[in-house]
Amino acid sequence: MRIAVLKYEDAVPTCVTGPADIWSGMSRLYPVLTGIPMEMPIEVDFVTPSGKATGKYDLIIIPAMRFEKIEVVMKREQKMIGWLQDQYAQGAELASICVGAFLLASTGLLTGKKATTNWLFADLFRKHFPYIVLEDDKVIVDQGRLYSCGGAFSFTSFMIYLIEKFCGHEMAITASKILMINVHEQPQSTFSIFRFQHEHPDEEINKAQFYIEKNYKQPLTLESLAGRSNMSVRNFIRRFEQATTNTPFEYLQRVRIEAAKKILETKKDGVEQVAARCGYEDVDYFRKIFKRYVAMTPKAYQEKYGRK
Repeated sequence: MRIAVLKYEDAVPTCVTGPADIWSGMSRLYPVLTGIPMEMPIEVDFVTPSGKATGKYDLIIIPAMRFEKIEVVMKREQKMIGWLQDQYAQGAELASICVGAFLLASTGLLTGKKATTNWLFADLFRKHFPYIVLEDDKVIVDQGRLYSCGGAFSFTSFMIYLIEKFCGHEMAITASKILMINVHEQPQSTFSIFRFQHEHPDEEINKAQFYIEKNYKQPLTLESLAGRSNMSVRNFIRRFEQATTNTPFEYLQRVRIEAAKKILETKKDGVEQVAARCGYEDVDYFRKIFKRYVAMTPKAYQEKYGRK
């Protein structure tokens, strides 16, 4: 099995060497641990834009790039993008790590398909590639011969996933034990931080957002929010969603849940106390909304990220 790891200017070094080390390490250690030689020898190459990669690869890994260089890399690496297209046409499978998805998407091979990237850059990805269904809540998205994962350092579990795809379940379990890598189960929403969406030109909606962010503990209604903006409820909802991609109700919930996460991370308050401090009278409803946006219960989140 031939694997190529792209090594281009501005690639994140760990995302270049890390995947190569995982595949190479498994190849070396598997026979030692099991006493059985691998049925399919693994060869890993680093491929640079100026290099002369020969022959066909089975799997090509596209590392993440420095996030501030996304636009530069997409514009500069046209030769590499063309090489990826040619390799795919010859049967290679392509796998992107984190914002490496911008390079994978630039090939045009994801048109009409699904992908993921780091949740921080989801809006930028959608702006560049509106014809791709971005599932930024997913850590790994599998589209047959095209794979993507969400975070730069989720490449470890991503490689175990690919080992299972190419080498089978038993090999993947063995590799996870050899390398002590857990298989990823949690979605990106567990790790994401809600960013208040003020980068739009609608000043009235911006004012409404600031009001929600300041008064989220209070019982806010659509009627009261629309009235403060001198709009009908229907027009307020339309403009709010157009500006922020969230309805006013969704925005309020996300502001409250983000506040709840911070309390759970820094204090030892019980779930009932946290719910009340964030504007929820019904603690069961709070648990339901929290799990919807964070993919964990408040208690599980506190146990994982709270101060010990």
